[in-house]
Amino acid sequence: MTNKNFNIAVDESTGCIKSICMPDDKHEMNWCAEGGLWGRIHGRKMKLVSCDLDNNISSSVFDDTQLSVCFKRSYADNGNFIETCILTNISETVICVNRDNFGIEFPLNDRYTSADECMVRHCNTHIWCGHDTAWINALRMGNSKLNLGIFFTEGSFDCYCQDGCKSNNRGYFILCPTSFFLKSGESYTFSWEIFRHSGKNDFISKLSGYERYINVKAERCTIFMGESIKLTVKCSDTPEILCRGEKICAVPDGDEYILNYTPALPGEYRFIVKSGENSTWADVMVKIPFDELLERRVRFIVREQQCLDPESPLYGAFLIYDNEYDSMYFDYRNPDHNACRERLNIPFLLIKYLQYRNDTEVRAAIDRFIKFVFREFYDEETGEVYNNIGKNRDLIRLYNAPGVMLLFAEMYFLTHDESYLSHILKLAENYYSVGGEKCYANGIAIDKVMRAFSMSNRKADGERMLELFHTHVDNIISNGTSYPKHEVNYEQTIVTPAVTHISEMGLLCENKDYYAAKAKEHLACLERFSGHQPSFHLNEVAIRFWDDYWFGKNRIFGDTLPHHLSCLTARAYIAYGRLSGENEWIDRAEECIRNCMCLISDDGRGSAACVYPYRLDGKRGEFLDPWSNDQDLVLYDALYLNDLNNAFGYND
Repeated sequence: MTNKNFNIAVDESTGCIKSICMPDDKHEMNWCAEGGLWGRIHGRKMKLVSCDLDNNISSSVFDDTQLSVCFKRSYADNGNFIETCILTNISETVICVNRDNFGIEFPLNDRYTSADECMVRHCNTHIWCGHDTAWINALRMGNSKLNLGIFFTEGSFDCYCQDGCKSNNRGYFILCPTSFFLKSGESYTFSWEIFRHSGKNDFISKLSGYERYINVKAERCTIFMGESIKLTVKCSDTPEILCRGEKICAVPDGDEYILNYTPALPGEYRFIVKSGENSTWADVMVKIPFDELLERRVRFIVREQQCLDPESPLYGAFLIYDNEYDSMYFDYRNPDHNACRERLNIPFLLIKYLQYRNDTEVRAAIDRFIKFVFREFYDEETGEVYNNIGKNRDLIRLYNAPGVMLLFAEMYFLTHDESYLSHILKLAENYYSVGGEKCYANGIAIDKVMRAFSMSNRKADGERMLELFHTHVDNIISNGTSYPKHEVNYEQTIVTPAVTHISEMGLLCENKDYYAAKAKEHLACLERFSGHQPSFHLNEVAIRFWDDYWFGKNRIFGDTLPHHLSCLTARAYIAYGRLSGENEWIDRAEECIRNCMCLISDDGRGSAACVYPYRLDGKRGEFLDPWSNDQDLVLYDALYLNDLNNAFGYND
């Protein structure tokens, strides 16, 4: 099935689409992932009855003796591809169709091989199952004007599932319908249109051409008590808006409607927007005031998450906390669950907190932790950073040392003890002697480290640090978008250091335009990971899908939306915004950080990840992982954004 826009192949043996290509795409990308069956029905044991291909029209019929499913496929006059899926009850009784027993597979090619291949042959898939306003925006991973969009013109979808997700493969997406009943002989229709677009703005513009589309935007998808929720709605009819059973008034403003709502309580708020026969929603999170949330989290950490046994090698360490058992957790064998590595996010937060507040309880906790660092996983003679307690050298991991470098910079800001600068330099010399300049480590904090040296009188040491950082940044620039493989083949946090490090180097150099241009090349790749749906789970939240497996208690592969490492995108946006003067990036960074706040509960507990899909390989999703593990990066980065523009109103 071919026209000027698409070349689409249907597999006659399965009745499903096996490839979707664009004839003018020189890279010949197949938007349908290998092994996937576009249109496969999940939740029922369907058998193919017939598959007919005639010119540019095809039809496939399946049934399971109770339900018949007919797919009709053809091209529209405008060149878009239309698929219609008709469900008919062929039994003699009533059938209930819902997310537990029915789903349609859309295997977008969201897989991670090499970065060079990802740039041209794979996509970042953003999904919105907003009832009658449902869509998929598949953005090629590299900067491109050839992208794929899907808008659902009939039928309602409320959630999605994933099958086959693993470390370098986001798996297959299964969209699940609103629950409905079919009487004997009755039918229900899903229909969608596949189109091309040049990017996010063009995608939204094309959606606006569908009468059924309801465009709902939130000024902020996460707010704090004392702030108001502001929604903007564009639709074909005067909207009716409901939230928690209450009708909310929206004021006309040109061709839009504006809603301002002040919540009385913290929690999740779903605003259901109805326009004519159609409805959709926006999901907003309301948190307790920022200063209260921060205070509760800090108290919980120092009182519940630090080992206080002076006879243990873990004495002073901050550990994972299991919210189900109300106890700390440690596993020496699994480095993602040990007391080192990413566990540094807790002391980052506490030290930054102490830069705002003089607090003896928190300071005592940090003093214990610093002694633990020097005793168990940092060698002050050589500058080596170890992967585990006992200064274990079984694994040399280049991600670890930059985190300790940042830890010492923060301790210098707190104490003005210049011995920390000596350790930074020693650590850096060691790190770069073993290949650190080839690692895309987010812990490298050029701006903070150089600011620490500039505050002291150690000019020569500062110049040496800048020389080392220059070598690192020059290497990143020379690689371009051919990102090297790290612990996974390619991902958001391999792109974030490219934007951040280049931008922060630019802030220190005279040729700012050069560095801004180089950073922008990576920014074009980075922002394609970030969602734009009207939900605190998704808006300006980067696609991540292996975090619960490696860092959570439930150990499930699947979309973690949000996960705290989305904040590394915010960090990159801030660095680029400062360098370029384009404040829109700093605004987007704030939205990202805010929407990760749902990982910090109002009682001060934390969660390693929010598992977003309804099911993952049949296992139930839609939960916050019960382990508190590493998510304190969110509050740490929030305080730094607050330093810049008082984003959260937190003052000395």
